[in-house]
Amino acid sequence: MAVKFAKHSLCLKGIAHALPHTNISNELLLEKLKYQCGLLTARKAKAIARRIGIQGRHLTRNLDTATSTPSPTSIELSVQALKGALAAANVEMEQLDYLLSHTCTPHTQVPPNAAWIADKQAYHGPYLELRQACTGFANGLQIASAFCAVNQQPVAIVGCETGSVFFDMDNRFIDTEQLVNYVQMGDGAAAVVLAPIEQANGASGIISDIYLGHIGVGKDAGFYLDGGSNDVANKQMARFHHNTAAVRKQGSQLFELGLAALQSHGHHLDDFRFILPHQANGHIDTLLAEALSIEPSRVINDAKWLGNLGSAAIWVSLSRLINSGVLETGDKVMILGAEATKYLYGGFVYQHS
Repeated sequence: MAVKFAKHSLCLKGIAHALPHTNISNELLLEKLKYQCGLLTARKAKAIARRIGIQGRHLTRNLDTATSTPSPTSIELSVQALKGALAAANVEMEQLDYLLSHTCTPHTQVPPNAAWIADKQAYHGPYLELRQACTGFANGLQIASAFCAVNQQPVAIVGCETGSVFFDMDNRFIDTEQLVNYVQMGDGAAAVVLAPIEQANGASGIISDIYLGHIGVGKDAGFYLDGGSNDVANKQMARFHHNTAAVRKQGSQLFELGLAALQSHGHHLDDFRFILPHQANGHIDTLLAEALSIEPSRVINDAKWLGNLGSAAIWVSLSRLINSGVLETGDKVMILGAEATKYLYGGFVYQHS
């Protein structure tokens, strides 16, 4: 199993996140579902929510209607997060060498979110988008690492999801998979401004040991969103699909492979004040702590109150952690990203300055 390490470290100049509206509790979420779809459907969703352990989330959709457009849009959320990261970095938009974005719930299929963000920001530089979910951040960092090393200029990465709109409160649409989406997913965005390691003065911290791997060849996707050219003839609303049995079988292995990758570079669990994993459920702190034989307080668990943020998850959690003021100079955070689409794993080491 090959794992790709980026050759160059980066300094984190600025980071910020954006979450839409107020937090929505399970009680309100299920009340709206009951009104639209009946008591039985709401009871099924309640049982799933209890197992998943997510108790709150921020949503861009209107829960008073069966279907909804996102408000704010993914572009509005992305721009809000990007402006915050640029301000924290004391970098102007026109100083960016490249604008990168990643999402699996784009504003439009084409142009990509990156194009819409560039338009809103009057940015005339180059941009690209990765159509990727929970490890989009890791691929983005691989690209940023090379760009920064060669061009010696800052790069911005934006991750955003507004997946809540891919749910129709109609019992003809709803099955167990869709109820999992309804209670599990959250919406949000986050952005980072990165610079070459030589420009570390004044940075929030250092991002190093950027790795990426996958074990998906020959395996059915554990999670996917239809609605592409393969599904046009169905004339149905695009929907997320879960292969829960496959995810259960492969999921924990992705974290193990991420840990092994960092250990191969000489890192040890005891070196890290916090472990920041991808968070698909609200029990991740206790589950991962038990697997690693560490205290649950060392595992970051934002999913309990924010839901699974997909492509935005790692950046949002890191932003919350850094901006909380909890980290001290020299503290290290181990990032363990995992994606069930085709079983990718990726991450990095963050050391606070």
